[in-house]
Amino acid sequence: MLSQTSHKLLSVSVFSALIFAGCSQKQEHPKPNLVEGGQCIIAGVDAPLWACGSYSEDARYVAVGSAPISKLGHDFSRREALANARSNLVNQIKLQVKNKTESYMRSTGQKDQEAVERVVTMVSKQTADLTLRDSKQISYWENKGDNSIYLLVAIDKAKVDSIIDNEIKNGVGSGTQISNSQEALKDI
Repeated sequence: MLSQTSHKLLSVSVFSALIFAGCSQKQEHPKPNLVEGGQCIIAGVDAPLWACGSYSEDARYVAVGSAPISKLGHDFSRREALANARSNLVNQIKLQVKNKTESYMRSTGQKDQEAVERVVTMVSKQTADLTLRDSKQISYWENKGDNSIYLLVAIDKAKVDSIIDNEIKNGVGSGTQISNSQEALKDI
């Protein structure tokens, strides 16, 4: 059995160890990625290639967003950078929607630019909601040179492309039916 003095000494030692361990832990933020070869420089600092927009993937749409580190806190700045990245992702996908819509309408013999714009707007709204909901942060870098946070976000291409294709077909089909109905009414 432990003597009472040994028991107190052991208790104080354990308590001290817990205090030191608890005090040494800080709130963890995502770790910045290591610089990949230094081929990208932002504000005089070597940066990951993706931070300069020199990154793409075959299986995912990717986009970069950044924000200055704010007095409102690191988390606020990270959310601002994430919002900027998602906005860039939405714009990238909107361009894809426009190209696919125009291509599809040309292949079906429809050339009405107003119809193209209506379908692009409708499909872009659908994919923007998906992008905001399903995109994920995949990388993080903090630039000490300009005191900014850079985030890389991604979303699965196959899922987005499937929705784009279905929505374009549905939108063009609806537009054709409406147009045919209006022409039929004119003939009456």
